[in-house]
Amino acid sequence: MAHAIIRGLVRHTNRTPVVGAVVILERLVPVFNEERKEEDLSSVYLGHTLTNRDGEFCFAASDRTSTYRVK
Repeated sequence: MAHAIIRGLVRHTNRTPVVGAVVILERLVPVFNEERKEEDLSSVYLGHTLTNRDGEFCFAASDRTSTYRVK
């Protein structure tokens, strides 16, 4: 299984970095909805981190074939 790095940055609308923002990583998992007879996505919490002084964050993801959401 290949690993991946998820990196990004958080900025205000005036382009200044957001220091100390909480960033959450979730993996999206397909789930079949019996009521609507279609597939939905459920999220699984993987971890969180804080942005640094430049507004940057980084996660190590264990599976690069999965779909992730950063909140």
